[in-house]
Amino acid sequence: MGGRGYAIGGLAGGEDKDSFWRVVAQCTAALPEDKPRYVMGVGYPLYVVVCSALGADMYDCVYPSRTARFGTAVVPEGVLRLKNKAMPEDTRPIDPTCACMLQAPEVQNFKLLKQRAGI
Repeated sequence: MGGRGYAIGGLAGGEDKDSFWRVVAQCTAALPEDKPRYVMGVGYPLYVVVCSALGADMYDCVYPSRTARFGTAVVPEGVLRLKNKAMPEDTRPIDPTCACMLQAPEVQNFKLLKQRAGI
């Protein structure tokens, strides 16, 4: 196998979790560890954690972007519903453990102004 990376896919999405994880485990075990191993259609937090433990490196799914579009953020504790009535007045960072630019006070204040304006 001489590819630059490998994709694991072709599952229908309706399998039970154990069957899905068995397939991922079989595939990652057969693929080189020094090349990226990408599992298609994985985006739910639990699946990302389990597939990572099974040796997968990358994922994609509509779940994160769809979740964000509907006003929900995925944080270490679970999901944070940003459209909750208490949230518009809350200027705290979405994830206080994250040091990324999106957590900066000026970004948080801009988001608050946009929410108040209904944008």
